[in-house]
Amino acid sequence: MSFLLTRRPEKLFIGTTKFSRWTALNNPYLFEFTRADYPVFNTLIRTAYSSTLPTVWVDADASVLALNTFVGDTIYINSGNYNGTYTVQAINGQFITLDTPYIGNGGAGRMNLVERLTNYKAFINVYDAVTDELLDTVFPKPDSTGLLIYDVSGVLRSIVETQFNSQQTDINIPNKGTSGSFKLGYGATYKVVIPSITTNVTIPEYLDPTVYYWSSASKQIDGDTTLGMNGIGQNLKEYVPKNIATSEAKFLTMFETPTYFKGHPFFLSFIYDNDFDATYLERHQQDLNVNGVNVGAETDDTIFVTGLGYVNNMLVRLPNTGSNSFDVWLDAGAEIPSGGGYVESGGIGRQAASEFAEPLNP
Repeated sequence: MSFLLTRRPEKLFIGTTKFSRWTALNNPYLFEFTRADYPVFNTLIRTAYSSTLPTVWVDADASVLALNTFVGDTIYINSGNYNGTYTVQAINGQFITLDTPYIGNGGAGRMNLVERLTNYKAFINVYDAVTDELLDTVFPKPDSTGLLIYDVSGVLRSIVETQFNSQQTDINIPNKGTSGSFKLGYGATYKVVIPSITTNVTIPEYLDPTVYYWSSASKQIDGDTTLGMNGIGQNLKEYVPKNIATSEAKFLTMFETPTYFKGHPFFLSFIYDNDFDATYLERHQQDLNVNGVNVGAETDDTIFVTGLGYVNNMLVRLPNTGSNSFDVWLDAGAEIPSGGGYVESGGIGRQAASEFAEPLNP
């Protein structure tokens, strides 16, 4: 008997084994779980049991299956052409013949015992990934097919704290009120009802090791079905810098080209992904005049690694006199040595993380 996390709100960076696991919190943040009492190998005509009715080959110990399944029971089958509830016509070891017309072969899938495993409830624990604090526990029920779609955004929105420090002097500060990370633990409870015996059973909690991230943001609904993830949350992949030579990401801004007002502090928000846990990021800035000619030298400053796993507020330095606009971007520096501190810059090149042109408004 199992209760599994079967689809996740993540997107793969093509050509790598790295995923974006950041999602806009003001959109649904969905995970798919599936109840699977027994795996199914296939569903075929097996003349040893019936020449006209389909027979399901169940991946289960025959003696255990005989204790939990009886002729006349209603069971749920998901096996290719066979997807629904059926009546058990006969049981022979690992093989269950269905009292339904044959409509073709069925492939690998699952079987649920509708009548014998009752009052099926999931439990999902949401943990803060940094402190391991339990944020909340919910008890959703799978639908009649054993499918459960859970939206974690409600739990996470309850811990959002909107804040902004206009007096920020550090080059970057993690915004822990409007971003963060979490992990899920999950299991299920149900009641086994067989002749003369009723037993309460718990599938123990499985703590999933994968860390997911959230930002208190909204994102236009997209139709990216690269991994079949359409409808499983609004992933922020295009805003997630990765330590990959071909990676490019956007700053988190509502404007394609924001305006800098002289005399006022100017911040850009970016996702500091944990993919850089062995490297550091650098803020680069090149000032330009009205003709696009450089004003002064390009500068680069280290971004503090304490911001890992959060959306960071990055302070842009005061532009040089005579500047009309400037380019600002993030680059990956070199590896952080085991003893701590920073080393000379290197790694992937300009534009590898983020860049945009910034006009000055006098």
